[in-house]
Amino acid sequence: MTSLHRDQFVCSVSANVPLCREHFRLVLHVPKFPATEPGQFIQLSCRDLEKDYGSEREVAWDANRPLHLQGRELAGPLAMLRRPFSLAGHRDTPDGVELDIIHRVVGVGTDWLSKLKVRDHAFILGPLGNRFTLPGKDALGILVGGGVGIPPMLYLAERMAGRNAVAFCGALSRDLLPLTIRPDAPNPGSDSTEPIAGIDEFARHGIRSVISTDDGSYGFRGFVTQALERFLDRRDSRGPAPILYTCGPEPMMKRVADIASARGLVCQIAVERAMACGMGTCQSCCIRVRKPVDVPPLKGKDWCYRLACTDGPVFLGSDLLW
Repeated sequence: MTSLHRDQFVCSVSANVPLCREHFRLVLHVPKFPATEPGQFIQLSCRDLEKDYGSEREVAWDANRPLHLQGRELAGPLAMLRRPFSLAGHRDTPDGVELDIIHRVVGVGTDWLSKLKVRDHAFILGPLGNRFTLPGKDALGILVGGGVGIPPMLYLAERMAGRNAVAFCGALSRDLLPLTIRPDAPNPGSDSTEPIAGIDEFARHGIRSVISTDDGSYGFRGFVTQALERFLDRRDSRGPAPILYTCGPEPMMKRVADIASARGLVCQIAVERAMACGMGTCQSCCIRVRKPVDVPPLKGKDWCYRLACTDGPVFLGSDLLW
């Protein structure tokens, strides 16, 4: 560990490569960065902070005439706020630290990220948030990721190398799957939920995986939660109870929490929320959670609001009130 606390860092881009139709793997190099754990995230500026976008000035506005806008932040789209991104990996190198970020192009900010080139600069704040708790040595860890919720599952898989684990990942279609299918991987049937060593990012850590696509273009045809249910219903119930870990679209995470609850299983969820600051200042990422009635805040109530950025993003599924 090279630093004890979160901070702002200037990074250089080591790689920025397309993974599928809309996803990119961005590798950021920084000379010093604190130790991190799976589940944590960073806030990433999606514009060039070294560039002068125009100085502030007073404007004389005649209410009878249209206002002439000047400055890129007014006249055109510009990402003013940082965006939160889960860490997909953290590697110590001889000359610093490399951080892996997987992002999907959905707006002006991520479009700017997709155009970054090697040696370009990026500005980040982190590390932020809490982390996943690893299962006991003999317990099965089930990693469930959907779409842009897959990256923290990759980091978790790295930390679970050598443990008993299986990964479930879902996407709308094969061309939106930000994972590497091994050339020698057997072709899973559209009805199969048997984990195979078919995805390189998991197989390299000794973890088998089940891939689902909504349209059946690869792997199990249907939702990843349907594949998960079928797997759980068919597994041997003897031995330690498995622990579920999930991140992805909110409907998917809700369903994973329900599946875990119905079977009495622990489920850890890395929630997705829009965040303006990532440090608990703006209060924009509130989420309702259960709490004891006699414990503040809101004493007398069995719920309260927590912040995804500082109290999370990892919560127990049994605590969340969606």
